[in-house]
Amino acid sequence: MKVLLNSSEMKSCDVSTMMLYGIPSAVLMERAALAVRDAAVEHFHPENVLVLCGSGNNGGDGFAAARLLMDQGISANVLFLETHARMTEQCQLEEEIFRRCGGQVLPDDAILSGYDLIIDALFGIGLSREVLGRYADLINAVNRSDTPVLSVDMPSGVSADSGQVLGTAIRADLTVTFQFEKLGQKLFPGAERCGKLLVCDVGIRNAVPCHAGFSAASGSGSPDQEISPVYTLEEKDLPALLPRRHADDHKGDCGKLLIISGNTGMAGAAILAAKSALRSGVGMVCVLSHPDNRLAIQTAVPEALFAPWPADLSPDSAGRKQLARWLSWCDAAATGPGLGTDTFSLKLLTAFLQSYKGPVVLDADALNLLAEHPELLPLKRLSDPVSDTATETDYGGISAVITPHPGEMSRLTHLPVNEILADSIHTARSCSWKTGLTVVLKGARTVVTDSTDTMLNTLGNEGMATAGSGDSLTGIIGALLAQGLEPFDAAQTGVLLHAMAGDRAAAVLGTRSMKAGDLADFLPEVLKDIRF
Repeated sequence: MKVLLNSSEMKSCDVSTMMLYGIPSAVLMERAALAVRDAAVEHFHPENVLVLCGSGNNGGDGFAAARLLMDQGISANVLFLETHARMTEQCQLEEEIFRRCGGQVLPDDAILSGYDLIIDALFGIGLSREVLGRYADLINAVNRSDTPVLSVDMPSGVSADSGQVLGTAIRADLTVTFQFEKLGQKLFPGAERCGKLLVCDVGIRNAVPCHAGFSAASGSGSPDQEISPVYTLEEKDLPALLPRRHADDHKGDCGKLLIISGNTGMAGAAILAAKSALRSGVGMVCVLSHPDNRLAIQTAVPEALFAPWPADLSPDSAGRKQLARWLSWCDAAATGPGLGTDTFSLKLLTAFLQSYKGPVVLDADALNLLAEHPELLPLKRLSDPVSDTATETDYGGISAVITPHPGEMSRLTHLPVNEILADSIHTARSCSWKTGLTVVLKGARTVVTDSTDTMLNTLGNEGMATAGSGDSLTGIIGALLAQGLEPFDAAQTGVLLHAMAGDRAAAVLGTRSMKAGDLADFLPEVLKDIRF
């Protein structure tokens, strides 16, 4: 597990390190500059370097790195693109030392050619507004050049909080960051602007604190709740997350999952969910699907039980009693893939939500129906900007994981998709805070949150951007719920498993040839060597 900090969290770490341990800012800056120098020499072997410096402490890192490069006999000039009146105290000090050591500060109109490395120390993590004017012109000129670029802490122009490009941004070949990875280095499009990412220990000593929590109405801090920094999971974290297995387990001990999926002509969604669930360790799966799908499902997944959708769901009907029997049989349920949004699908989802109080995954058409009929859960607070008093009681105590992609999240929250993509972490946390549900906001960087803890998935690949991939994830999370994991744990473990299977598939098949069914097929490659 690795924490991913935003700009304010990182600044808090810097300040508390200096205050608690008495380590001066100049010492931390020197260590950062040493890390930049060493990375420049090791990765680029430069002879003639241009360092772009701003007026903040990132610029101070740049001045110090230029001096240290000169100490090794490497030519290093600085292009300073600000006024001295706006320089931080530390940046002023480093510029003075650089000049005293014989360093040369170039004029604004200096040409960029003739160098074999450019070091970008313009903004760092502190940028919060759009890059304009001569800064934008300089960044664009750097991007047009053929000279490799090393960025200090963040590629200038990328938000450290959201990964968004603020007008324009450096395209770095290597980014040297300090102590912790930053959110903007993992979220797109910032992740692509960083090039290779190198994390260097510069002596920041303190643990990362929790900070003020969420107000669903405004996104501001709430004194009643603390939220932890975002983190990402690594492959080595998986064994500790999985439910334990014992030598004397039988199928009933390993969980029973009911998958309500597959309208007529949509058997594939149910098959993908069931296959993935069975490959994720659940003991038994029953697929409750349209009667037309019986042959397809039982042929493709003979290990799964099959139950036809009841024809009549009116109160006290035989169909309603049949549904109740399956709901009492299962340890967890999953619904939505291929469910459809017709009148009967709505009746089935309504009956399910009215009758079932166990753990459940809601995906795809279940979310589309809830967006049209928010009174079912209810989810009406999602689109109510002034309501911030939701409690578990408001939602009937349902223990649910919802797994929307940005389009489905837009339908649930009435937020534009571009706003969701621009700040997926805030969107997911706000949705979870308002509803009390665990949210899995899917995408190139999937966010898993219960509003207090938040995991950003950084594994997986573009080959997983294919129809049916989400159905597989629903099956995996449902299987983990059935095996007894709590909703947040099942969600983050499921997302990790799903991504790792995707990476195994890509290694064998390539990303262009991947299909959703490959994810279930490669789950054994992920799980086979895990020992408890």
